[in-house]
Amino acid sequence: MALAQGKVTQGKGRITAVGAAVGTVLGVLVLGPSLAPGYTLHYDLVFVPDLPMSARTLGTDGSVPRAVPNDLVVALLGLALPGWLVQKILLLGAFVVGGAGAGRLANTATGAVAAAMLWSWNPWVGERLGIGHWGYLLGFAALPWVLEGAARTGERRGRALLVAALTGAALGGSTPAVLAALVAVVTVAVAGPPARRLRMLAVVVGVVLLANASWWWPFLRASSKAADASGTSAFASAADTPFGVVGSLVLGGGLWNDRTWFLERTTWPLAVAALLAVLVVLVLAVPRRTWWADPVARGATAAGVIGLLLAALAAIPGGRGLLELIVVQVPGGGLLRDGQKFVALWVLLLTVATATVVDRYAAGRRPSLPMVVAILWPVATLPSLAWGHASTWGSVEYPQDVRTVAHELSRSGDPVAVFPWSTYRRYDWNGDRVVLDPWNRLLPQDVLSDDRLPLRQGTVRGEDDAADQVTTALAEGGATVGVLRSLGVRWVLVQEDQPAPAGTMPDLAGIPSTTVGDLEVHDLGPSTLSTPPRDAWRALGLVGTLGAVVLSVVLLAGCRRRRR
Repeated sequence: MALAQGKVTQGKGRITAVGAAVGTVLGVLVLGPSLAPGYTLHYDLVFVPDLPMSARTLGTDGSVPRAVPNDLVVALLGLALPGWLVQKILLLGAFVVGGAGAGRLANTATGAVAAAMLWSWNPWVGERLGIGHWGYLLGFAALPWVLEGAARTGERRGRALLVAALTGAALGGSTPAVLAALVAVVTVAVAGPPARRLRMLAVVVGVVLLANASWWWPFLRASSKAADASGTSAFASAADTPFGVVGSLVLGGGLWNDRTWFLERTTWPLAVAALLAVLVVLVLAVPRRTWWADPVARGATAAGVIGLLLAALAAIPGGRGLLELIVVQVPGGGLLRDGQKFVALWVLLLTVATATVVDRYAAGRRPSLPMVVAILWPVATLPSLAWGHASTWGSVEYPQDVRTVAHELSRSGDPVAVFPWSTYRRYDWNGDRVVLDPWNRLLPQDVLSDDRLPLRQGTVRGEDDAADQVTTALAEGGATVGVLRSLGVRWVLVQEDQPAPAGTMPDLAGIPSTTVGDLEVHDLGPSTLSTPPRDAWRALGLVGTLGAVVLSVVLLAGCRRRRR
């Protein structure tokens, strides 16, 4: 299989290595100071010294399994490695694996450089890193491999690669799994062998269900499945360029959180240069007959167009209403709220098109200037992605006070509530960066905290009924401590170094407390509530995902033996 019918054809092993090397170099340049020893804590990018193997990590605690199984992957790696090193390995590994996969979509070493460059350095990667969605990056790294495997289902190696890539994407969580499944289904539907297309579609669906059972199974058994319809507007794709929402999506960006946007994308010169580069690459690649003859290109085209439409749906007349209906009425419909994530499939299309164009220039020994432009334009039009978002990131250590209190509360095992009542924190020891409250990961027991998402245009309601009761009690000025006791909470952890505006703190007067540095722990007394037994069936999903991992290993090992 080849993307371009050029005269120069290198082995897949060589161009894979080239792509991996480019991904490694660019990963170091993008991550910069966040690769130093210590923890990079930024928005949802939260790693802790010893992530406990708790019911929450396993997805069996009854809550919505948002970080399953990616937190489990972190916890397992943490058994052998320090938490900060696990973070660095996963972040940089996403660039290495993604660059290698993108390189394989090319037919020449030069094309592999161009493909890996675009795949590793683009607004989608930058904005998702900016909001801390590290699990998304793991799944993103698997997409080129999914595309190649889905386009080669007529071969034993292709099928093995597809199973392994779908399973790898599933380990990144629900969103990466959905993206990978969409690429696989669409590619098999438009590019698979006609005689076995339906059978392979059934195989893909089966593998997707098996590999992702660790999160969809406990989700179906979770106590709450509804998502706030207002999130449809809050998480809709936005315009981070002068070209509006659709133009921003075409250029690979458009995330709803404007704090992740890059200044150069809001300015005309670089935004116009990026748009011209995208249009030129598409015009040079897509209209050719060889493009449509290639199963990889056909699959990438179909997936990319569908991804772009899904990302722009909320901006289309009537689209927002349709999304709200799905979010409210369909279990799991909340996965569609953040539509911009589907632009990852469009970036996949641009990567294949770039590889095709550069392959053609390399094979024809044409002037080198166009090739240089095709390779370097992603970096030239997005320079501030370099070095941890222009040096805004860094690596820090958790203070000893935090480690001490976490250790003592973990020994108790009783439920903890965290105040002031807020979802995100700013710690002096973390350079005053915004970060998701880390105590849900620092402690193994049930942790009650604010799960709402504050945005500039309002607040999106959370999905935890217990947290909602506390929010209501605080807002009404009621007996919040009584509500906490009724929920089985024993320990109230107050972070004294955090702002506590009105309505974010309960009245804790007269309740015994212990102070360690900036942390104050109040003891409400042993709970008299009888704890219902855990639903043992929730763990069944983990068996499915483990089965997919084993199947992937067996299939890949079988292919290696046959190659020998």
